[in-house]
Amino acid sequence: MQAVRPTPTAFSPAVAWSANLQRLVSAAVSELHTNGVRFVELRSSVLYLAAIQECSVPEALHRLITCISQATKLYAMQWGLVLTVTRGDYSSVHLAALLSAYDALGRPKNIVGIDLAGDEHIPYPIELPSLFRKAKDDFGLGITIHAGETGRSENVRAAVELFGADRIGHGTVAGSDPWLTELLAKRDICVEVCPISNRLTGAVPPEKAHPLCDFYEHGVPFVICSDNPAIHERGLNEDHATALAEGLPTHVLHEQYTHTKRYSFIKDIS
Repeated sequence: MQAVRPTPTAFSPAVAWSANLQRLVSAAVSELHTNGVRFVELRSSVLYLAAIQECSVPEALHRLITCISQATKLYAMQWGLVLTVTRGDYSSVHLAALLSAYDALGRPKNIVGIDLAGDEHIPYPIELPSLFRKAKDDFGLGITIHAGETGRSENVRAAVELFGADRIGHGTVAGSDPWLTELLAKRDICVEVCPISNRLTGAVPPEKAHPLCDFYEHGVPFVICSDNPAIHERGLNEDHATALAEGLPTHVLHEQYTHTKRYSFIKDIS
């Protein structure tokens, strides 16, 4: 029997990474479907994907979009992608690289927002907030900022007043700060509440009540989200159950689908 030599492309790093990425994305989307999710916003550090795949940022972004499109099509699930920038000295450079890739790909409609994440104690370039606002104005992207998860109330204020945030990631400190709750309620800025993650990371200590009930009582808009479900091995349904256990009234949970549609960056949700 004659041996057939495999083609080089069968073992190329690009093909292997694309296959691995598709498996990861498909598994995540399948889990979302199991939890009854009809539409979803996913966040990704595309710069990290580009680094580990040893490819350009536009190529990494294109691969990710392709993988998500294929995975969600199976369940007719609507989706949007939020591009994440990490706090640090190069945040402005990284944001520029992401927006350049977004523009180079023809501004894909499924890219719906930009996000600032990472250690809240790490400073960022002074020009970064204005670059976020410019991206919002130029591209119509929503802005969500991870702020107030580790007790730094000034980060929530900066997210609102400097970055022009539409949503706040976690924002747990705001529940114990009357000035911040009033600011968020008055400006209709939604908090992305992650009950399970907040307990596991210590953002809300065991001896303290979760602030989501404070948000509800003071008119701060919020949505229940699942944070790093693959790492925490918990899905959105479990976050909903945890929210109820934290004292959230049942009728508020029943309103979450409508509420989430209102504050989503995805347009024309069916």
